[in-house]
Amino acid sequence: MVEQVAGIRIATTIPATAARVGAGGFQNVLQTKLQESDRVQLSAHAEKRLRQRNITLTVQDLVKIKGAIDTAASKGTREVLLVYGELSLIASTVNKTVITAVANEPGSVFTNIDGAVIVK
Repeated sequence: MVEQVAGIRIATTIPATAARVGAGGFQNVLQTKLQESDRVQLSAHAEKRLRQRNITLTVQDLVKIKGAIDTAASKGTREVLLVYGELSLIASTVNKTVITAVANEPGSVFTNIDGAVIVK
């Protein structure tokens, strides 16, 4: 319901999205979103490249990659090259997303990056 007070329209009912969250729901939604933002994501392109090369990243690999992305972000980078074993990854530190994956091969050229991290 909407009421008009001093010429200003004011909604007096709870929006449907707020009603769905319920008691304690905001905290749950916030916690879920914070956990999601703390994860490394793989773009569809990166997933495709990894599948093509039969490379599977373990949880431990993703933790190391996330640490490297966080380190690069703390230095002010936005697009970073991660050298991880025989694999090179280009990642966005802004949204913690691996953009692409390339096998380390002689002659590989990487452009549009502003940092690099060698991951142990």
